[in-house]
Amino acid sequence: MQNRTKKLNGSAVMLAMTAGMAFAGAQLGAFPYEPAPQPKSPLPYALEMAVQTKAQGARAAMLRASLIQHFTTSIACFRPDMTQAQWEEALNTFQLLPPTQAPAADPFEDRFNVDNRKWNSAGNATAAPGDASRANLTYSFPADGTTWGLAAAGFGTGANDLIASLTAAFGSEDRGKEFVRQGLAAWRKYAGISYTETSDNGIAMDQVSTRRSTVGDIRVGGLPLGAATPVLAYNAFPGSPSLASVVGGDMCINTSYFSVAGTFPSSTNNFRYFRNVVAHEHGHGTGFIHQVPCTSTKLMEPSISTAFDSHNNDDRRGAGRNYGDRYSGNQSLATALDLGNLTTPALRSFTNRDLSLNGFWNNGSNPGGADFYKFTLDSAQDVRIVVTPRGGNITTGQQSSGCSGTTATFAASSAANLAYVLTNADGTVTVGTIDATTNGSAENSLFTALPAGTYVLRVFDNDATNLVNSANPNDVVQLYDLDVQVGTNIYANPYANAGLNKRVRANTTAQFIGNIHSATTEIRVATSISRYEWDLDGDGVFETGVAPAASAPQPTFTYVSNGIYNVSLRVRDSNAKTTVDTIQVTVTNGVMTVTGAPVNGQRGTVVPFTINGTNLKNVLFASQVSLTTGSGVTVIGTPVPNALGTQVTGLSFNIASNATLGGQTLRVFNADGNVSTTNFLTVTAPPCPADLNGDTIIDDADFVIFATAYNVFDCADPSMPAGCPADINADGFVDDADFVLFAAAYDNLVCP
Repeated sequence: MQNRTKKLNGSAVMLAMTAGMAFAGAQLGAFPYEPAPQPKSPLPYALEMAVQTKAQGARAAMLRASLIQHFTTSIACFRPDMTQAQWEEALNTFQLLPPTQAPAADPFEDRFNVDNRKWNSAGNATAAPGDASRANLTYSFPADGTTWGLAAAGFGTGANDLIASLTAAFGSEDRGKEFVRQGLAAWRKYAGISYTETSDNGIAMDQVSTRRSTVGDIRVGGLPLGAATPVLAYNAFPGSPSLASVVGGDMCINTSYFSVAGTFPSSTNNFRYFRNVVAHEHGHGTGFIHQVPCTSTKLMEPSISTAFDSHNNDDRRGAGRNYGDRYSGNQSLATALDLGNLTTPALRSFTNRDLSLNGFWNNGSNPGGADFYKFTLDSAQDVRIVVTPRGGNITTGQQSSGCSGTTATFAASSAANLAYVLTNADGTVTVGTIDATTNGSAENSLFTALPAGTYVLRVFDNDATNLVNSANPNDVVQLYDLDVQVGTNIYANPYANAGLNKRVRANTTAQFIGNIHSATTEIRVATSISRYEWDLDGDGVFETGVAPAASAPQPTFTYVSNGIYNVSLRVRDSNAKTTVDTIQVTVTNGVMTVTGAPVNGQRGTVVPFTINGTNLKNVLFASQVSLTTGSGVTVIGTPVPNALGTQVTGLSFNIASNATLGGQTLRVFNADGNVSTTNFLTVTAPPCPADLNGDTIIDDADFVIFATAYNVFDCADPSMPAGCPADINADGFVDDADFVLFAAAYDNLVCP
């Protein structure tokens, strides 16, 4: 039989044969392909030969169908250049795994192919798909050495070594983790999913699909499965009853591929190969299965493409179907997304792309799956509002085998009949209802001299067919762009994405990446991102002149104190419009130190002092600071740590007139421990103890102070003036002995 070569589209590399696992080809580009005997088979030739070898005897046809069914619906994904022997081994491994999903009655119904469970806002994989509601997920990285892998996935278990692998491949632990996070952040960009990193207690990889405080909802680990196997990674679904053997949403990365050139170590397009693998696998972890054909147009195809970054149109529609878009939750008047004041301090417009409606998900309170927005005008303005459908034409269907399945072309731009209503702030007065066009066309209207005030915009699907129980609910998800143009201003702010809420260890290099998912939104003129500015220490000020430059798209930073830091990215486009995105960085494992020049203080005085050191961020009360030697000195005030916890101000020593002379030891403590430094304060006697008011003259004014204290007598008496200033001999009493000393000084009048 003549050998032929079949070209992959673009730079596609076969990743996946079925949901949940990623496989890599050794090389990009072409691979040997021979057509199967007639009738033509949709399977690669080597796979067809392997199936024929395994399916022998009188029941060959039935065995063939069973093999393909079980093979296809495993959680495995395979590269295109496998030999017949490798396919046979894969069939042996995966043929007994349970199917993922029964065939749909309508083979075209499963666009972007949702599984039957998704995550809910509480981090439980119990929600039915398709409700366009947010999920708030936690994620974690188990420590190296944690038992990882799922036997139910067809692979053995072993010791997690992802952290070491990321460190070796990317130069530092957090830099490697950051590229994993960027794979997840791709879903944050298009779906209503938030991510917060949490600690991980090192329990073995399991299949729990409900939130636990000890690990993340999504755990990312890995172990070496070998570079000879085509397995790049595999990922469990959230919690499908039909996938009882592969649930929990956790990811297992084949760390052997960090040593294979052209795969994970490839730095092309900011390590797009690795990031797209992570994003693809996490797609399974959020409830999506494979779609075909393999044309390098969709993230969730069985074959991965590096021709685009993470999500394309149908992936974005799938994200909107299950979780809503990035602003998900704005589905009522009360939760309308606030676009802010569009006139103050200057005119500005609002433009955002790749928003989504889920017209099927309507209930009595939200017909047409409406999205709500509000904005404010301080003066009368012409306001043009344009809602434009997006999505193009998509050819897709549910995978049945390899890169094959029954497909159809769908006009995703025409899924909905977009319409909108503009009202006053409480929705009681309608300014205008706009629905001049049908499915697939934009709605564009100018509101002339719109008076000052706050307005609410409701965008919805007004297709009567979609407002009933559609037989094809996935089809009524509509991508759209929203453009609110104010006056003559034509510029809109860019989109900023600082990554994910994360955890780092103190005194290690923390990596930040802002340029992968940030983007301009302007649709009227050409724009580009011109500057990335960071507030890395969380003090509310965007740094300049720090190394590496805080204006870099991917800066690093070292934290020395435990705590939570609000790290902000400000993106500036070529039209000088800016947007800020803020994430939280939790720093752990900090070591507290205390340094600083010794402080001198006289008896009877109040002396401010500053504490320098590290891990001082959680020193928040004066009771956390004390002197452990001597007596007569108290710490007063309210501590004010700086942003990095390297300095504490706001405190003073209140030194009594009878305080112990000499050096005293300072003790500082917080939840992470305590530290002491000797001779931090040296107490000295005043040069003129009888000068009770400190004016360098001992006169009648001082006598009045002395007499008042003399009448009280005991320094411990609550009525004694603060510091017991007249206790000249520091014996705790103001008595005749002090009077003798005072009288002698009084006769001299002037301090020595």
